[in-house]
Amino acid sequence: MLPWAKLAELGWRGLDLFFVTSGFLIAGILLDTRGDPHFYRNFYARRMLRIFPLYYLFVGVCLIAFPLTQSGSYFATPFMRSAGSPLWYLFYLGNVPEAIGHEPPYVLGPIWSLAIEEQFYIVFPFLVATLDRAKLQKLLLGLIISAPLFRLMALILAPGNERIQYLATPCRMDCIAFGCLLAFLLRGTSTLRARFTRRSTAWALGLGLLACASAFPFGVLTRSTACGRVVGYSLIAATFAALVAFVLARRDAQSTAFLRWAPLRYAGKISYGIYLLHRPADVFVDKVLARLDLLDASTAGIAGSVGSIALKFGVAIAFASASWYVFEKPLLRLKDRFHATNHPADGALPAGAGPARSVSIVPDRAILSE
Repeated sequence: MLPWAKLAELGWRGLDLFFVTSGFLIAGILLDTRGDPHFYRNFYARRMLRIFPLYYLFVGVCLIAFPLTQSGSYFATPFMRSAGSPLWYLFYLGNVPEAIGHEPPYVLGPIWSLAIEEQFYIVFPFLVATLDRAKLQKLLLGLIISAPLFRLMALILAPGNERIQYLATPCRMDCIAFGCLLAFLLRGTSTLRARFTRRSTAWALGLGLLACASAFPFGVLTRSTACGRVVGYSLIAATFAALVAFVLARRDAQSTAFLRWAPLRYAGKISYGIYLLHRPADVFVDKVLARLDLLDASTAGIAGSVGSIALKFGVAIAFASASWYVFEKPLLRLKDRFHATNHPADGALPAGAGPARSVSIVPDRAILSE
């Protein structure tokens, strides 16, 4: 199991891919719709319909149900002492106490990334609407440059707290900005789009992977070393941006056919529920296995490491599927009331932005959860 355990340690880097992809999707939506007469209303309404209902249901249930199972007054329960003020979670600020070293309850652990994303996207539509393309690109480049500087400053001021670099909003803006810049590139001048070819994206991805492979032995891609805490995140973000570009340039090619596999598309559709509910699924399975005296991984039963992980994964899929069909999907039908002209989900390319060499930049309707 040791090789698989080492591989699993790389999993935290998936959040960087999430930030890059989210930046690409949201920036693309804002760029394509910023001439719409109801630009702000449509964007925020559609955003809230996608994110808020399940988020607040999940947070509300956690903040009510878990303390009820523990002794003591509400704020004196172990769960609430760990969670801190509910206001952190109700206002999408859950990453703030965790960044300064406050350990949240296990089930609320994933909230931090949603907090960073929503903090950025509260402000970004106003910048897209008021700044021209050149100023926006300079702003995004500034975020890419400033993020490692923020991380360096945090390292100097708090060398013993690596969570600041991982969880503080100013320290993670380069990931989102890389995705936003990619959206700008694909909607830029014909000269810029002409450079977005399969060969160029392959070179970019190859260089990124080579840099990562070279940096890995020196601890640059870890969250514990000084170099990793400052420049490692930027290297990972740049490589993931190259990966997204690489896939976009081959969107209809045979080499990316596996990404169009129905089970993967379905996982993408319910991914928001999986992200929020995978830890409750983990707790649920452990409770059931403990009740059945199967929790000890040394036994030959289902509680062996592989079997337990597979079971938890299946339960998380089941929870997310139930959430999608019973709760999320019916609410998402309300998005039709906030129709935005040229929205990428409508399947139309932005005006004047036909990409080079038949590159499709429109995200698949089935996975466009933003």
